[in-house]
Amino acid sequence: VKAFHINGNAQGTTYHITYYAKDSIVTKKNVDAILDNIDSSLSVYKTYSLISKFNNSASGIRADKYLKQVVSKSLEVFKETGGIFDITVYPLVRAWGFGTSTVSVMPDSAAIQAIMPCVGSQKIHFNGNQLIKDVSCVKIDVNGIAQGYSVDIVANFLEKKGIHNYLVEIGGELRVKGRKQPDGTLMQIGIE
Repeated sequence: VKAFHINGNAQGTTYHITYYAKDSIVTKKNVDAILDNIDSSLSVYKTYSLISKFNNSASGIRADKYLKQVVSKSLEVFKETGGIFDITVYPLVRAWGFGTSTVSVMPDSAAIQAIMPCVGSQKIHFNGNQLIKDVSCVKIDVNGIAQGYSVDIVANFLEKKGIHNYLVEIGGELRVKGRKQPDGTLMQIGIE
């Protein structure tokens, strides 16, 4: 058993994977394909992604498994936090110059008040696999949950391949299982 390392770029950041196995069971190509599929669903930076199509739609779209799982969990957390975690803040995020566009002037209170009718996760829901918006200006951004979700998807892929000692990191989100092999020492995470 030996260590295999996979590194790359995805989701506007870097990723690092270390796993222990007898052979190179999982390759960079495997990981990049998984992360590309997730980006095709969840990235607000990709104009062709499902989330971008939802944001540009008047009433909603058919969600794939990634969008459905992430939005469903986001709606759950929205309820559990009393609205503190809200993926519909994307129009506010953009108004302040974060996200996919820059702004030359910061919004004033009137501009913010004009955006507020477009904000609130209670304005989106599922009907089967259809993600529906009740107000056409609602736009979502799942970046607050997507990288952690991506780590889970990659880690689950490793597990399905029979790998039970690994570290998966994407943009600072981590999942660690098992120990270093073959000596069995604990894995250590360093923070700079």
